[in-house]
Amino acid sequence: MIKEGLLVISLSNSVGGAEQCLRLIAKESKCLMLVLFKAKTNTLANIDGNDVKYISSVHLLFGFLMLPIALYQYRRFTIISSHSYLNAVLGILKRVGYLKGKIICRESTSIFIRYKGFKRYIYAMLYRAGYPAICRIICQSYEMADQLYANAPYLKGKIRVVPNPLDFEKAMLMSGVNVPKSTARYICAAGRLIPIKGFDLLIKAFSVLAGKYPDYKLLILGTGPMLPILNALIAELMISEKVCLLGYQSNPYLYFKAAEVCVVSSILEGFPNVLLEMMAVNNSIVSTVCAGGIAEIPGIIKVQPRSVDALIEGLNTALEQKTSERAKMDSYLQDRSPKIFLSKIMMESEMSISN
Repeated sequence: MIKEGLLVISLSNSVGGAEQCLRLIAKESKCLMLVLFKAKTNTLANIDGNDVKYISSVHLLFGFLMLPIALYQYRRFTIISSHSYLNAVLGILKRVGYLKGKIICRESTSIFIRYKGFKRYIYAMLYRAGYPAICRIICQSYEMADQLYANAPYLKGKIRVVPNPLDFEKAMLMSGVNVPKSTARYICAAGRLIPIKGFDLLIKAFSVLAGKYPDYKLLILGTGPMLPILNALIAELMISEKVCLLGYQSNPYLYFKAAEVCVVSSILEGFPNVLLEMMAVNNSIVSTVCAGGIAEIPGIIKVQPRSVDALIEGLNTALEQKTSERAKMDSYLQDRSPKIFLSKIMMESEMSISN
């Protein structure tokens, strides 16, 4: 039975950190999830059902145009959303009096660090227009909260820090699917093929290590606009037989579990959910310190972002290391359950940032 009074809104059903987080919230709270745009490829698995409604299957713009109409019967609901554009639009609808209930919004990235110039200016205007009407703004780390407050001090008292959730039970279930294990030894990474994920740096790092570890391959899961650029780089480094760009995979946990090492090579993130997914099923993890909170994670190897040499050193350490801190990693992940996350974001005063 769908819970009344609470509504989760997502930009799309695509596989992304924000979308996955919102789906976990809707599932945990047993509430309706409203999706602006229904994508046809690279979508969240098993999302369709009676608890999901789509506004448009044509284009995201139509989803935004039809959003006020779609929201009419939910105007007094408490709304939870992510993505800055969507958050701002909901805030504007609240400010003009169309929406009557509370709005709780999650920040998906550090906007004022990630963007510059005109794009940053547009975001700043959107924040100023819509965010003052938002009841609670959820940041994934204190660093993210600090940069938001520094650039939008008018949000004083609204910002909360609540780390991202992980569906640990799902990770265990999906990684346990009975499939033949590959005899190849490999390092695994995953994410959208965009510059900020640092996959070009990872490929360069692996090309240096390939001579020392000739039996290893590098697998990268995901799709995106950098595909031809990364393919060209792989060809240039003459490692085409050792690097595999596998595209979208509906069950990445199988690859994460069987990998010798899992790696996050991002330059900047709000917080990489894929890091939590890797930690759930693999004992050997290398991650750049690309987001607040990563430096404090136990049991993983941390390296500086934007550095090929740092990735080389981190991967080499992981491949040579014979011990793990599984108990510490499990303890860390247990605190990120969807139930705990939902409880914290619904609390009025949880971890307020006001100065």
